[in-house]
Amino acid sequence: MQTDAPTVAPAARRRRGAQPAHTLRGRATLAFSAVTVVLSGVLAVAVWVAVSQYLLAQRERATLAQATDNAAQVQRALGSEGLTVPQLLAQLPHETGSVSLYVDDGEWVTTSLLLGRDDLPAPLAATVLDGTPARQRIEVQGRTAMAVGIPLDGLDEAYFEVFPLDELDKTYRVLGAVLTMAVVGLVPLSLALGWWVTGPTLRPLHRIAAAAEAIAEGDLSARIDPRGDPSLAPIASSFNRTAAALEARVRADARFAADVSHELRSPLTAMLGALDLVHGAGHHLPPDGQEGLALLHAEMLRFERLVADLLEISRADAGSTDLVIEEVRLAALVREALNRRTLGGATARLDVHEEAAEVIIHADKRRLERVLGNLVDNADKHGGGLTGVTVTRGTDTVCVLVDDDGPGIPAHDRARVFERFARGGGSIRTRTEGAGLGLALVSRHVHAMGGTVTVGDSPTGGARFVVELPVHPAS
Repeated sequence: MQTDAPTVAPAARRRRGAQPAHTLRGRATLAFSAVTVVLSGVLAVAVWVAVSQYLLAQRERATLAQATDNAAQVQRALGSEGLTVPQLLAQLPHETGSVSLYVDDGEWVTTSLLLGRDDLPAPLAATVLDGTPARQRIEVQGRTAMAVGIPLDGLDEAYFEVFPLDELDKTYRVLGAVLTMAVVGLVPLSLALGWWVTGPTLRPLHRIAAAAEAIAEGDLSARIDPRGDPSLAPIASSFNRTAAALEARVRADARFAADVSHELRSPLTAMLGALDLVHGAGHHLPPDGQEGLALLHAEMLRFERLVADLLEISRADAGSTDLVIEEVRLAALVREALNRRTLGGATARLDVHEEAAEVIIHADKRRLERVLGNLVDNADKHGGGLTGVTVTRGTDTVCVLVDDDGPGIPAHDRARVFERFARGGGSIRTRTEGAGLGLALVSRHVHAMGGTVTVGDSPTGGARFVVELPVHPAS
């Protein structure tokens, strides 16, 4: 039983290696990323609103202060002699691109040839001329500007100044681009961070899944190590107690089956000896008696094989690890095993590929011979006859292909045929002799040697059993 574990772990790692978006870790990562992106988006909007409002307020205060100072200077200079209004406006301090406008009783004077009274909103001019300071953002020739109006002491007299907001707009664009890139760039970063963060969080679930999968595959010694995690300790304790109880039950059942099988061997041997004595004098029996004696002899041999199979499989269930690993030249062993078995008076066809002829594997020779024998017997008794055996080599493995001439095995029955006492439904295998332990023993022996056994379709139309074993590194 313990020897099945090496074949479970790689399969579990392969299945856990693929982590698509619909796995638990993938969903947790997506949820983490979604929350992070939403929060960062909200933060970016808040930063945009706060910073833009602050910059606009600062700009408005600066323009209002400068316009007020310039209006006061104009008010003071209007009473002096020697300066015309255009000269006075030209001498005022200006920002780059700002324009001054002066109105007195409907007469407008401006410092720019491109901007005049028609560019100022009429409501803004009316409000200022009525004696109320005002400011308003306007569009001048496609550019955003701030217009500030300050009423003067004279009737229908006012000072206006238009400030370009190009720098403020540029600042807005840069700020918006930076915040947008920050939110967009946070998506892959949050995915990577979420994947990294959820790994340690979900690792206990991986250990639970691996232990459960190992037990499902037959390794009853698998347990969960909580590794000091208080949240995992209750689950691990319950799981380990359940697994221990199951292991004890299976071991007890296996020992019982082994003891029963062992106890049956003695009376069975005596019965076979007595039957051989009777068979020796069978020619004195009438035809009906001879037929009954032959039938009894066949059933006793079948019973003997069943007891031997039960004893062997119960020993494996009880944790027997009597593996005798040695170097085996697989092609030679297969040829020798087939030469000892003749089907219908002829030796089964063997095809050894050139690259597999001298391959050496580390295996238990007795178990490997039993595997080949059971597969050949299965093809002969349940598969319409053996059509051929092929030995071929893969990258790191060597394969033995056993083809039969039967109806094949349906896809939904291919995993079940390796269970004990299992027989394929709706095929010739249902109607032939056998207790259904041969393929179960094949699976046990192959897994104990670190290999795999599968069944598929033969090119000739029957079933093909594939035994795959690891190749010795020196081969």
